[in-house]
Amino acid sequence: MTLRKKKNRETKYIYGALFLFLMTIAIAGGGIAYYFINQGDQIDKVTLCPVSGSVGHVILLVDKTDPLNFTQKQAFQALLEEIVTRKVEIGELVSVFALGEDYKLTAEPLINICNPGNGRDKSELTSNIKRLVNRYESQFRLPMLNLANELTSQEPAKFSPILEMIQLASINGFRGSAVEGPRRLILVSDMMHNTPFYSMYKGNYEYKLFIETDYGRKMTAELAGVEVELHYVLNAPKYQTRKHLKFWEDYFLNAGARIVLVRPLEG
Repeated sequence: MTLRKKKNRETKYIYGALFLFLMTIAIAGGGIAYYFINQGDQIDKVTLCPVSGSVGHVILLVDKTDPLNFTQKQAFQALLEEIVTRKVEIGELVSVFALGEDYKLTAEPLINICNPGNGRDKSELTSNIKRLVNRYESQFRLPMLNLANELTSQEPAKFSPILEMIQLASINGFRGSAVEGPRRLILVSDMMHNTPFYSMYKGNYEYKLFIETDYGRKMTAELAGVEVELHYVLNAPKYQTRKHLKFWEDYFLNAGARIVLVRPLEG
């Protein structure tokens, strides 16, 4: 074998080895990319929550004991969109409760689901953005918005057991899920509790007197560290005074929570 032929053969070996090396890197890189695109966001297929656990918990409790007028319905739909798109962070669990006349029938949440994210915080190099957007829209946003009809009613109810429903939201919501992280309770209601045991329509808003009664002691809730938003439905402005709000401020303070927002619902 001549020296020239020997060098040509060695060159072929070198190129061949280099080709195999580059192919190995490409295959490995493709595998890594596939993993990040298809497996990188490990979440539960049913709840859409991170397998490592939800990062926070938002409970939405909507009072449906009084029907909403046209304007209130529009405002509520806008509020629901705002909650879904801006108030529930990626990885947070949201539980939705409906307050009905018979609180025993509405003790469980209508939905328990996490915001899986819509891909805006991801890179196309490591994530399947289209898949993330489709999942967010079809499995989170639309199911949440479609609850609007279940959260409103056409006929007024005789009773409005708000205190009982807050207790159940705490028990079957916060305590039931035991999520570590920020906790928020969003209430959409006129906050006019009305049962045979206690009615705010009688104008008695003194929480210190209420908590001394047997019924008042039974209605205490455990909401330590919870931030509360009140979205007031102004069905009875005559009764929904500053004293009325003071009752709820004292109530949540006694439960270990605090009101961070009071906002009238338009209409």
